[in-house]
Amino acid sequence: MAEDATHPTPLRRFVRKPVAAEIRCRSSLGPGYLFFDSQDLSMGGAFLRTDLLLEEGEPIEVEISLPGSNRVLHAQARVAWIRRDESAEGSPGMGIQFASMSPADHDALAAYLEES
Repeated sequence: MAEDATHPTPLRRFVRKPVAAEIRCRSSLGPGYLFFDSQDLSMGGAFLRTDLLLEEGEPIEVEISLPGSNRVLHAQARVAWIRRDESAEGSPGMGIQFASMSPADHDALAAYLEES
């Protein structure tokens, strides 16, 4: 089905919610962790507001500390896209896409997003 004004094709599979979670990432390219704050979060990924950009397609290990929770969620992810400069679309940063997450962490994230 072609996209038209009456039936636009959705760009995202998951609804993103504004969540300022603490995100800790580790890239395969470096030994240490990078710390970010998310601007939004969904079951499929997050947007990390930052001037420090990784490479598009780069795989990363992600730890997510949700506001108001002591639980840290773990996921394998990749950098899906980057925005280098402030624009009409928003702040500089990068969109990450979750590739895998344990069933328990997946359920915890779903419950958190449903409640928020």
